[in-house]
Amino acid sequence: MDKKDRAVFISGGGSGLGAAVAHLLADSGWRIGIAGRRQALLEDTATALRAAGHDCALYPLDVADAQAVASAIREFSPDALVNAAAVLGQGVTPQELDPAAFAAVQSINVNGCFNCCHAAMRLWHEDKRPGDIVNISSLAGIRGMQAFAGFAAYAASKHAVVGLTEALAHDGKALNVRVNAIAPGMMRTAMLAQLGITPETLPGQVAPTVAFLLDRQASGPITGTTIEIHCND
Repeated sequence: MDKKDRAVFISGGGSGLGAAVAHLLADSGWRIGIAGRRQALLEDTATALRAAGHDCALYPLDVADAQAVASAIREFSPDALVNAAAVLGQGVTPQELDPAAFAAVQSINVNGCFNCCHAAMRLWHEDKRPGDIVNISSLAGIRGMQAFAGFAAYAASKHAVVGLTEALAHDGKALNVRVNAIAPGMMRTAMLAQLGITPETLPGQVAPTVAFLLDRQASGPITGTTIEIHCND
């Protein structure tokens, strides 16, 4: 299938890297579906895409809600999946880290990623068609949060995304499903703006790596790989 006939479902597609990926893939002819909790951001991204002449479907949902995710993915019927939905979590010391807050970060960053992967892989298996997944981890998921104190929940979640990617890639081989991840450093996003940080690297500079991993002609042999992206801070 030519990539211009393909559809991609992007969680966290209303802002940041998810939105940048949506714009890049739309420009290449992909049909876009974006999902996230903040409907206003989804609508802003969809409006911009449609103004440029692209197709875009919106799915306001919480990726932690497995049933909502499965329903949206089955309705949109994508050929590829990008899991960009994530929360940073509250920065606190280990002595102050609240178990409920820790679990809340995992429910979105890890469970939400799994929910999307599970729904997509199940659909592709039923339809007997291939699929491609790119999960968004972080350099914090490779070496931990060396730059900031108090983000154990986030670091743990992004390590888990790397492990989940490797496991699902192994399981997906028999289904002709590739699962890869990227682990970028700091980008100029609203999430980092919470910390008062405005890095030099823009999400649009990272998005092409996601597009590469979704392109079977360019990256067909690659699965179970996490690509580190060391951004300019």
